[in-house]
Amino acid sequence: MTDEREAIAYHEAGHAVISMKLGYKCLYVTIIPDGDRAGHVCCQDPMVVGQDNRFKHAIKVLIAAGLAEGKHVGSPSWGDSDDRVKITNLALLATDLDSERAQILVNQTIGETRELVEQHWPDIEALARQLLACGMVNFLERDAGKPEAGMDKH
Repeated sequence: MTDEREAIAYHEAGHAVISMKLGYKCLYVTIIPDGDRAGHVCCQDPMVVGQDNRFKHAIKVLIAAGLAEGKHVGSPSWGDSDDRVKITNLALLATDLDSERAQILVNQTIGETRELVEQHWPDIEALARQLLACGMVNFLERDAGKPEAGMDKH
C-alpha cells in the first residue's frame, strides 16, 4: 500500500518531469507541506512563456501529475480536483468556451499525456525517490542558473 507522502512525491514529480520534457525550466519541486499545499513545483508557466501550443502544454503538465500518481498507486486517476478545475478552465479558454470541444481537447490530451508519462516514467520515478529522500529538489543547484521569466508554482 502506498502512503500519502509517496503519492504526493509521484504527483509533483509528474508535474515537474513533464514540464521539463516539454521544454520549460523548473526551479524546484517539493513535497514539504506549505499552508494548504502538500507539495508543489515552481516551473515556467506555459501560459506565460508563450509557445503556440501553450494551452495544450499547460493541460499536459496538470494531467501528468495525476497520471503519475495514479500509475504509482495503481489507480486510473488523471488529477486531483484542483488540477481538474484548472484543466477544465484552460480547455474552455482554448476552445472559446465551447464545452463540447473543450471535452474533446481534454480527452485527446489525456491520451497524449499518458504516452509522455509512460515514456518518461524512469525520470518520474527517480525524481519521486529523490523527493522522498530529501523533501525538495532544487534544480538551480544542478544548473547554477538564474530564475527565468514566467515561473509559476503548480
